[in-house]
Amino acid sequence: MRRHVLSYVLSLVLLLSMAACSPSDNTAPGEEEVQIPVLEEGDTVHFTLLQTTDVHHHAVGTGPSASYGTENDTTLGGYSRLARRILTIRGVNDAAGIPTVLVDSGDYFMGTVYDMSLASSPAALMFFESMDYDAITIGNHELDYGPTPLAGFFSLAIGEYPVSKFNVPVIASNMVTHGNTGIDALKTAGVIKDSLIRTLDNGLKVGIIGLLGKNAASDAPVKAPLTFTNDLSNNAVVAEIQAKVNALRNDGAHVVIALSHSGITDPDGTPGGDDVTLAQKVTGIDIIASGHEHQRTSDVVVVNGTRIICAGKYGEYLAQLDVTVTVGTGVTDADLAPADESLIDSDLVQFGFVQVFLVGALDAGINEAIVAKGLPEVNDIVAGTNSNNMAIPEGPAETGIGNLAADSIRYLLGGAQGNPSLGIVANGVVRNGYAQGQQISFADIYNTLPLGMTLDPANQTIPGYPLVMIYLNQTSILNLCKLAALTLAAHDDVFMTSLLNSGVPAYVQQYYLLLNLKSDYYLNFSGVRYTHGQDYSVTAGNVYLYGATDFSCQSAAAIPIAALGANPIPCVLDLYTALMFLDPSMQALLAAAGLTINPLVMVDGVPVALSQANLLSARLDRDTEAAGVQEVKEWMGLLQYVTNTTAQLGLNSVIADSKYGSAALATGNASRVNVVVPD
Repeated sequence: MRRHVLSYVLSLVLLLSMAACSPSDNTAPGEEEVQIPVLEEGDTVHFTLLQTTDVHHHAVGTGPSASYGTENDTTLGGYSRLARRILTIRGVNDAAGIPTVLVDSGDYFMGTVYDMSLASSPAALMFFESMDYDAITIGNHELDYGPTPLAGFFSLAIGEYPVSKFNVPVIASNMVTHGNTGIDALKTAGVIKDSLIRTLDNGLKVGIIGLLGKNAASDAPVKAPLTFTNDLSNNAVVAEIQAKVNALRNDGAHVVIALSHSGITDPDGTPGGDDVTLAQKVTGIDIIASGHEHQRTSDVVVVNGTRIICAGKYGEYLAQLDVTVTVGTGVTDADLAPADESLIDSDLVQFGFVQVFLVGALDAGINEAIVAKGLPEVNDIVAGTNSNNMAIPEGPAETGIGNLAADSIRYLLGGAQGNPSLGIVANGVVRNGYAQGQQISFADIYNTLPLGMTLDPANQTIPGYPLVMIYLNQTSILNLCKLAALTLAAHDDVFMTSLLNSGVPAYVQQYYLLLNLKSDYYLNFSGVRYTHGQDYSVTAGNVYLYGATDFSCQSAAAIPIAALGANPIPCVLDLYTALMFLDPSMQALLAAAGLTINPLVMVDGVPVALSQANLLSARLDRDTEAAGVQEVKEWMGLLQYVTNTTAQLGLNSVIADSKYGSAALATGNASRVNVVVPD
């Protein structure tokens, strides 16, 4: 019987006494060894599956970080609430003799200031071990650093975890390493497994596989040399996954669960996504614990006899599936418990161990590191806002937070030589917003643009995508505006339906092309505004640039793009977006849309085409006097723009409604995106 570690951590003394237990001891103090029965045909048993997914290091949930655990707590979820809920369910189940299986479907890293724990004690892995997870899988954001650093994070947790070394199985069934020594070593050591069978206390054998889906893998630009066999349109790939499921059955598994970081979309409407396709094409998977798309299932989605559930995102919810199994028949019933309001209840009584010994210790370690770099502490208040228009983007549209993010990285150019310039931030990297009247902490600023890691090992001690500067001519700028407008079109159901039903081959072809433009690809601009027609077309005469130092894009005196002539202008974007433009699939998409975007970089003062080989040479350097490049991370730009004084053309710690509110976005000059309204 596996230990429920936190169930016995009632005090620091007991915690320390646990550290002395042998790692192989599976019986908690005071318990007797459980005699596991052997099930026979026709026996009916029960178990509960608990799932987290896409927590993205939200150790203190979502919302204002400084309010977590205070009388004014408005955060949602977090490790403490999850711990309380998990232990409550386990306690009820243990009393009833019902086993509990606890899993995570990936993307536990990348998304908050707690990513800074990765260099010492990875927060997510500490939480998984503390809560005695049965299995986890790998999501695309675990690969944001690349496979070798990921192997290092696991190795660190295995070697230095202070209570009991990280011992949670990592299931990666469709991963091919191609000789990556770090990942291969973890597989040899049994940390990363191809599959797993867990025998529960009631004799039920639960088989587990872990999958990274095609769409998710495409969001991991630095995963090489790893590849994932996940193209479900390929019969050989389907057969390979089917063989893994069959092998678990042949080895005695009564139930098979897929931890699938692949995704389900529109679960309460017309379900779609890679996990729906998986259920349609692979038989014998009883339950898919889905991740990646951040869409919580309010009820079980049944496809081809497979039940699909998803906890959503950020630890705001814990999925609880109560399952009945009849041996020889399979799953005969599976009920998804209603959303538990204790995970979103602002009246939070902290679960002591998690808050004090995990979150508190993490805060202390991070504070020590960042203060030494001249940064505020995690919960230091650095700004405020009077705008109610700073929510996280819910889809492709101009938003106050998207504009702010783009303005902040353009601000770093400082209006050099009086030239117009651009800032570009994709929707997918904007992960946090602010409430009206919120006191904004350093963590809140960091959490807004927290994703990614550099390709340069010398700069990997500080997480976040580095910023690069490229140059774009007027044709490329026009086509970027067209790309953004087409992304809007792709999510306009009326427009898309009209294309599909038009009967015109060119329009039908456009429909299928636009399906590839995900919401995360939407580009937020600073320094440019454009107007599109009802058909989402954009012409050069409707594209304008803002003045060099008009960083919040307020001036009516915009510059026609034609004024550039053949001269390219500087543009700041993050490494992720730069890599996206170099990605072969994106290049093919742009070519199919008839859009030519040719980013340039300066090499010895000469503009040359951006490439993988010269990408790192285009990085911004925050200290040109020091040896090498001192990267500017994306979140650093936001912190600097928001906190710099008005005299420095910053926001003076106030994100004003007059610049980023809904009224500002509704005006023709301040808004970056406008539409021609017919008379």
